[in-house]
Amino acid sequence: MSKIKIDLTSRITQEGQTETICQQAEGELREDGAVKRIFYEAEHVPVKMLLKEQELLIRRGEDRGNFSQMHFVLGEKGRCKYVVEGRQLDLLSETKRLEFKEIASGRQLEVEYDLFSGVDLIGSYAVSLIFA
Repeated sequence: MSKIKIDLTSRITQEGQTETICQQAEGELREDGAVKRIFYEAEHVPVKMLLKEQELLIRRGEDRGNFSQMHFVLGEKGRCKYVVEGRQLDLLSETKRLEFKEIASGRQLEVEYDLFSGVDLIGSYAVSLIFA
């Protein structure tokens, strides 16, 4: 387990409008061969990430009644869910890009995906985590 500093950038495009959000956090990285686990807190919400080759799982929140769980598999659709006040919304993610690489300032994880509710596109997302 190693302590890391994370620079997180999210670009969200919905209904023709794009917003970019930048955050910084401190966290932990655990590696077991090709499997990486990343833990951090963003806006007082714990985030856990499990990265395997061409697959990423993200869980935000610890409360059983309020959390999100995202599943990304490169080139495929993954099942996702948001639970708010005990009510669940099932979604699908279509992963366009999932890349983990070494860069000059450390390591970078990039994910680009479309998020769907049924057949309806909710939005397109691009997330970049740089950590050292």
